[in-house]
Amino acid sequence: MPRFSRLMVTLIGDEARDASLLRYAALAARLGEAKEIHCVHVAGAGSQPHDELAGRLTAQAAKHCVDGAVGLQCAVHVLRGPRVDALLSFAAENHVDLIVVGHRPDQRPGRKALIRRLTMKAPCSIWIVPNDSPARISRVLAPVDFSDHSADALEVASDLAMRAGASECIALHVYQTEAVITYEESAPLVLGQEKQAYERFVSSVNVHGIRVRPIFVESEYVPEAIHRTAAEQQVDLKVISTRGRSRSAAILLGSVAEAVIVEARTPVLVVKHFGAKLNLLETLLHRAFRGESPHFG
Repeated sequence: MPRFSRLMVTLIGDEARDASLLRYAALAARLGEAKEIHCVHVAGAGSQPHDELAGRLTAQAAKHCVDGAVGLQCAVHVLRGPRVDALLSFAAENHVDLIVVGHRPDQRPGRKALIRRLTMKAPCSIWIVPNDSPARISRVLAPVDFSDHSADALEVASDLAMRAGASECIALHVYQTEAVITYEESAPLVLGQEKQAYERFVSSVNVHGIRVRPIFVESEYVPEAIHRTAAEQQVDLKVISTRGRSRSAAILLGSVAEAVIVEARTPVLVVKHFGAKLNLLETLLHRAFRGESPHFG
C-alpha cells in the first residue's frame, strides 16, 4: 500500500519558484503512487482576484505537475488567513498524507520559524524542498540512532531509493566518544561497538532489497555531521523521522531534526508516524478515526 496517496503542495504565487516546486511534487507523487494532489496558495492582502489567481495557478499546475501523470487528480485551492494556520487546517480537513513545501535556507529567522512551525505541527509527513532543487533522486541518506523511529526512516528511505532506481541507500550513524582523552588504541573498540549495534539494528529493517551502505562518523554536533556527510556523498535527499508515537500535540521534532530542517540545502523528508502530531480536532477529522473517505474536489 502506498505510504503517500494524497499530496499537498504549497504555492507562494511566484511563477518561477512555484514551477520548480511543482516539478518536484510531481516526482514525489510518482514515487508515492499518489492519486490526488492539492495545490494550495494562501493569498495575502492586495493579491489578484480569486478567480484570476486560481486560473493562473491551475494552468501552472497542469503544465508542471499533472501533464504526463497517469490517474493523478489535481485541484487548486486559494485560501485566506494566516499562512501556516490555513495550511495546517487544510491538511487536517483534507486528510493529506504528505505536504511538499518550498524552503529558502538563507531566509531570515522569522521565515525559518514558519517552516519550523509548519513541520512541527503538520498532521502528516512533510517534504521540505530548497529553492531550485532538481526533480531527481539518485542518492538517499537516512540518519540512524538505532531507535524504532530511525528504523522507520530507513525503511522509507530505502523504499524511495528503490522506487527512484538508485543503486543504494546510505545509513549514517553519528556517534560520540565518552572518553575525555581519546587514545588511538581505543578508537577501534568504540567504532566496533557501533558497527555491532548497527548490524543488530538493520537486520530487522525492511530495506526493500536495496543495498544499504552504513557510514559511521564521530562528531560532537550531529546536525553538522549530517550536512557535511550529505555534501561529501552528494546526497540529494535526507530522510529523518520525528521522535515518539504519541497522539499528543506536544511532541517535538527534536533538536537534531529541527537543525537539519531549517539549515537544509538539499531536500529533507520528515517522516511522521501516524498520530504523532494530531491534536483532538485533527484526530476527529482524520479518516482513520472517522472510518470514511472524503470527497475529492
